[in-house]
Amino acid sequence: MDIRKQIGRNVRRLRLARRLSQESLALEADIDRTYMSGIERGIANPSAVLLSRMAKVLKVTVSDLVAATSDKEPAPKNLPRGRNANPKGRRTAKAR
Repeated sequence: MDIRKQIGRNVRRLRLARRLSQESLALEADIDRTYMSGIERGIANPSAVLLSRMAKVLKVTVSDLVAATSDKEPAPKNLPRGRNANPKGRRTAKAR
């Protein structure tokens, strides 16, 4: 597997395990949100400094971000959409 794809899978898996959005991880690691998306999709090639900043925010080591993973491992479930995601999908009085 391409190293960029490995890093992307690991970043996404760890980010979702910590219930962080791409936007919040990017903000805390001082990375552009669209670049973060490219990292997770295996398109962008992050530098060692960038990997270090992401690892610090995710509270892991850089080696955790570059570790080999199985292609057969199921993809993690996405976070709920929206900032004020209502689990039943109903609009709240505040949103009306």
